[in-house]
Amino acid sequence: MIRMRFAHISDTHLGFRQYGLHERELDVYHAFKDAIRNIIQERPDFVVHSGDMFDHPRPQPRALWVANRCFSKLKEKGIPVFAITGNHDSLMRRGAMPPHVLFSESGLRLITEAEPSYVHRGVFISGSTYISKYYSGRLKETLAILSKQASHHKKSILVLHQGIDKYLPYEFELKLGEIPKNFDYYALGHMHFHIEQNYGRGKLACPGSTEFWSINEYEDYKKNGKGFYLVDLAGDEPSVQHVNIELGREIVKERVDPKRLEEQLTGLKKRFAGMGAKPLVYLDVDSSGYDRKVLHEKFISLLSDLALSLRVSYAATLEKGAALVLTRSFNIPEMIK
Repeated sequence: MIRMRFAHISDTHLGFRQYGLHERELDVYHAFKDAIRNIIQERPDFVVHSGDMFDHPRPQPRALWVANRCFSKLKEKGIPVFAITGNHDSLMRRGAMPPHVLFSESGLRLITEAEPSYVHRGVFISGSTYISKYYSGRLKETLAILSKQASHHKKSILVLHQGIDKYLPYEFELKLGEIPKNFDYYALGHMHFHIEQNYGRGKLACPGSTEFWSINEYEDYKKNGKGFYLVDLAGDEPSVQHVNIELGREIVKERVDPKRLEEQLTGLKKRFAGMGAKPLVYLDVDSSGYDRKVLHEKFISLLSDLALSLRVSYAATLEKGAALVLTRSFNIPEMIK
């Protein structure tokens, strides 16, 4: 029986500067370094990175420097990294070299179209770089080839950075049923939220991004946190454990009722004052019957100095008892088209 533990990490987006803020770029590096520190403590046999290591195919020097230091630390511990490129860190041009090639001496082994698989201690590790939906036929051909090769190995991993219809129904490149079913572990990326389900003979999983990238991630972040997966291939099916990392900055999302404005803002001020780093703050405001300009000035005057970023969204709701009347019928599929 093969006894093999590995770490699965994804969507680290090194170099990402949310809202143009230097502090947010540093937060992304902090999360990545904390993830690597935790991986080294767990002492897995190898690491799988399922795409979007960088936020841009031409990363700035600091992003490259942080990556090199982290991969060098893994190499010192004898932990190689197997990675694919995602849509953010790929130049969509034939023959273009991704930034990952700079780290071959630091123990990173890049899964490419020319070299789509490796065998490490008896485990078949294969995958595909991100492929747009316009070339989905090529992706399916690659998967069929890798599936056939995987059948010759006792343990196998497939690494993908694609939108899957079940999880991203409006922006997918691959349908779930089009993924071969004879791999032991499916290391997914691209989707910044946690996924873990049985599929075929193994587990299909995505650890999500290591840092908060978009407000769309908020619910999953509050429920599952951020981090990576520690996977054990020893049994008949993989054992998947989530390892949480501590973000350097809190994310606050609150609904504000203007009728309780002073009370809520006072509570938020006290809450923010006790935080070590200024939080990212998202406020949803029911502005029915209120002057939005006046409300916004109030938020700015009371909270802007305590928050790194303050984002306020306003929405008016129907008054109680009011009815929304549609003057004509709508064809939903036609509207989507």
